[in-house]
Amino acid sequence: MVRLRGSRRARRGQGTTELALGLLLFVTVLIFGIHFAEVGYLSLKVQEAATSALWDTTSAKMHELPKDFDALTDLISSGKPGQLATDRYKDFDGRTSKTGRPKVVQLFTTAEGLEVTCGQAGGISFGPSPSTSGVYKNVGGMSCTAKAELSPVKKFTRNFLDKGRGAFFDVPHYTVGAIPVCGLGRAKGGNCAGGFGILLDDWGLSSNAEGQECEVLDGSGCDNDAYYRSAKKVYDAHNAVNGASEKLARAIVGEAPISPGTFWMSFRGMDSGFQEKENGGDSDPNDWKTTPGAGSRSPEYNTSFGRRQGCFLGKCP
Repeated sequence: MVRLRGSRRARRGQGTTELALGLLLFVTVLIFGIHFAEVGYLSLKVQEAATSALWDTTSAKMHELPKDFDALTDLISSGKPGQLATDRYKDFDGRTSKTGRPKVVQLFTTAEGLEVTCGQAGGISFGPSPSTSGVYKNVGGMSCTAKAELSPVKKFTRNFLDKGRGAFFDVPHYTVGAIPVCGLGRAKGGNCAGGFGILLDDWGLSSNAEGQECEVLDGSGCDNDAYYRSAKKVYDAHNAVNGASEKLARAIVGEAPISPGTFWMSFRGMDSGFQEKENGGDSDPNDWKTTPGAGSRSPEYNTSFGRRQGCFLGKCP
């Protein structure tokens, strides 16, 4: 019986030793797992800051039609998109930026120095066709890079039973200092060369004036002068080549303007139900009604309307 109790005590001591050795490995893996998970999370925030500057810029005012794109050019050259993103993400959280918190401390990781830089992207372009060069200008794109610095907290366990007589480890198991992180790619020499780019601007109407309607055909009562002049420039440019615009009008509605070079445009928006109200409007049952109806100042329209029967926008049942 005495020998049996001694054997049990020996086995209990062995279990304690195995537990201690197992905890050494478990705690080490746990600490490093949390640390590198925080590094991964914060790295994604650096990437998010760079892309946020791009998408925020798409909502800025970019042009005044026709062909005044100074607003976009000045915005890119000013570096303001990058500065706004830097201010917004200085605490690595774009939802609730807090001034005076350039350094973020997680459980085992600190993050600081997040900076977003934006500029002209020369490799991104979409050149206009010759017929639209009088209206559209290729400003190109904008690219943004982001960088930050991540490092272990000061109290991070860099040495774990690795000093003194009978040390468990021969050398310190973690000697890494600050980790430079880029929004895209790896840092080289402390600099981040990789970035994200986007092609900016399009034919969209970008101001309140460019969102107004044209109530008549010849532009004399058009509240959207920018839209009217832009469309007329493209029409004239195409028509100068073998009367292409008039041929297109004839192919779609069956009639071209009687006077060469004549341009009519009727533009109605949502507030008007997409219909011309003048002269009673179009009685066609289809949607998107933008024609002025019978008795208008356009004899070409009356002629084509009489020939149309069940056709709409060049498509017949």
